[in-house]
Amino acid sequence: MSNLEMMLLSNDPGAVDNAKLMARAYKNPVKYVKLLTNKGFKPHIMLDFSGILLESLKEITKKLKKIDVDGEKVGDIIKFYKEVLKKYPSSIEFAGTAYSHCYFPVTPERDWKWQVEEWRNVFKKFFGNKALKGVRGFWLPEMGIPGEKNKLAKLIKILKDFGYGWIILPIEAVEREREMSQEQRIVMTSQPHLLSVKSENIIVVLRARHDFIDQQAGCDAELVYQRCLKATNLLSKSNKKPALVVPASDGENGNVMMNEFFPKTFIPFFKEKIDKGVSSLTVSKFLQEYYDKKITSVIKLKKIGGSWVGGHEHWAHGSRREIVNSGIEDASKKFHKIKPKKSKSYETTKRILLISETSCYTYWNTSFWFMQWERINKILQRLLKSL
Repeated sequence: MSNLEMMLLSNDPGAVDNAKLMARAYKNPVKYVKLLTNKGFKPHIMLDFSGILLESLKEITKKLKKIDVDGEKVGDIIKFYKEVLKKYPSSIEFAGTAYSHCYFPVTPERDWKWQVEEWRNVFKKFFGNKALKGVRGFWLPEMGIPGEKNKLAKLIKILKDFGYGWIILPIEAVEREREMSQEQRIVMTSQPHLLSVKSENIIVVLRARHDFIDQQAGCDAELVYQRCLKATNLLSKSNKKPALVVPASDGENGNVMMNEFFPKTFIPFFKEKIDKGVSSLTVSKFLQEYYDKKITSVIKLKKIGGSWVGGHEHWAHGSRREIVNSGIEDASKKFHKIKPKKSKSYETTKRILLISETSCYTYWNTSFWFMQWERINKILQRLLKSL
């Protein structure tokens, strides 16, 4: 059972109310893109949904059709996205991600390919092969990336083998980032770069820092507009191409994104702020239009890599986190020793292994989430013994 379904079925009225708002939050992007496009505007948005979130939304469709938030039915979210993607394909660009929102720097390397592949299987199942071919970029869960060269090269190769041409990273993972001034950081995040490791390379797009544009805490359309102009002015001193400003947010995490961002920032931005100075494109379209020939800026990552919070401590440090990561490593080793079979039990075990690698189990550092992992691990161990 997904966390969203568990909250909807809870005896706690507060949990039920939060679940309804979260469900609406997953619908908000497509709802507001459709609303604006139907009125003649040209909104664009980048999204990434984990594979198990997509599965969860599909599984509880009947419940979502009955949910009412402020007089509006949430409805069939997956169907809604399919309809808008088909009618307005350039408005929404999905980025690929890991099936279970695993944190790559602590996830067993032997499972990386499966995490990437299984997300693609789920996305193709729900949206079709044509839509999958339009997924060109990759969003690393929690923006977590290893810095060790062999691991980094392996991850890049896996992504490129699946057809991904670019990834979004936090500037906090870039070498010497702490020595940069704010203006240098803005210039760095306003243009794409090339990340080369050993014989592998991939295009990197950096997220605008929270101290420049913080959508999570609330940022009105005028401020976004002014910050975009500032990025353009700063970048123009060294690069004559338009600035690329990519603010990122966690869509169902917090009051602003769930309830305020779309009506108070998204709508007025596309209705009132798009002009000759500031426009809007998805990342792939921007790269195609302005950097189709060659990207000359090359970056290096810190030796430890990085994440959206800087380091890996929220997923790697602490005794209980270490227990979880050690347990995942042990289960992964056991499963990979089993000869692959074309059987339902083998595929179920594989899926549960990937789910056990979900980053939430360690990130929150609470007994609730550690207990959730212990539950899924017990199921996994039982399945492993039965193979």
